[in-house]
Amino acid sequence: DPICNELFRDIDKETVDFVPNYDNTMQEPTLLPATFPSVLVNANVGIAVSMASNVCSFNLQEICETCIALMKNPEHDILSTLKGPDFPGGGFMFYDEAELNKIYETGRGSIKVRSKYNYDKSANCIEVTEIPYSTTVEAIIDKIVELIKQGKIREISYIRDETDLDGLKIAIDLKRGVDPDKLMQKLFRLTPLQDNYSCNFNILIAGTPKVMGVREILTEWTAFREECVKRRTYYDLTKKKEKLHLLEALSKILLDIDKAIKIIRETEQESDVVPNLMLGFGIDDIQAEYVAEIKLRNINKQYILRRIQDVDTLKQEIAEMEEILSDRKKIRKIIVTELQNVIKLYSKPRKTLFYYQSDIENEV
Repeated sequence: DPICNELFRDIDKETVDFVPNYDNTMQEPTLLPATFPSVLVNANVGIAVSMASNVCSFNLQEICETCIALMKNPEHDILSTLKGPDFPGGGFMFYDEAELNKIYETGRGSIKVRSKYNYDKSANCIEVTEIPYSTTVEAIIDKIVELIKQGKIREISYIRDETDLDGLKIAIDLKRGVDPDKLMQKLFRLTPLQDNYSCNFNILIAGTPKVMGVREILTEWTAFREECVKRRTYYDLTKKKEKLHLLEALSKILLDIDKAIKIIRETEQESDVVPNLMLGFGIDDIQAEYVAEIKLRNINKQYILRRIQDVDTLKQEIAEMEEILSDRKKIRKIIVTELQNVIKLYSKPRKTLFYYQSDIENEV
């Protein structure tokens, strides 16, 4: 997917540390220099070395906007920009502001998610099209079948999985006269069609596991990203300084091209060409080596002028990079621009919608 480019962007510019892989045959990055807080955009659930981690996914645009807001104001009200988790499977989340604030500040809490369904009156069939992230189609069907066998549910005549390339679908055929909404309320109580997602934002920071809220995770990510931008800028700065250093040698040769040709022509041994050019023009060995490698056809005024016309631009770019490295505000401005670009290119509408207290009361 194109967004993967954002995970690896500038990895070849020494933005992150590399270490030997498991069998020491190659190098691998310790972290990926992602241009957005991917740790909160991709859901992560797992257990390692007896420690569990349950990180729910959030909407890409909301996370990026929240990160930008926190950089501008560390006391920013996260709930105003980060509405709540956004699961890939969609569904409806019961909106509980107090619980969301608890998750955002501590990294622990529970989210109740309900499946989305519609009723096909002509076929007398309920079609479930979105389910909670924490369950599966198989688990739901198995539970409903079990309840039918126990006699706890008598309203269903048949259930099947109709998931295909068009998306997820569980079809539930009803017996005549059954109220579909009342049946679904019963299924929500008894099956994983309504399920809780327990949050436990346990994340490795410098190799040490730590449970953190959204605010702290985004603060840590911002500090990490600042270091990535610094390292990338320093890498580019070094390359531009090296190029400028070589072009300065060309500038000196331009003053007397004939002298350079004469030195090369009259030097008896090849190994003495570089030292003689160093003496003749007052340049160092790197510059002299660069001059010596220029093809004879290119030792002319037009070629040299064309090569050194970028000197002023290079000097300006170097000055700008040095300013960036010395000013944290400029580094943060770059991060904000990158986040805004990610929003522009990859943002998608929210999939998980909300049930508010008024909706729940109306059901009752």
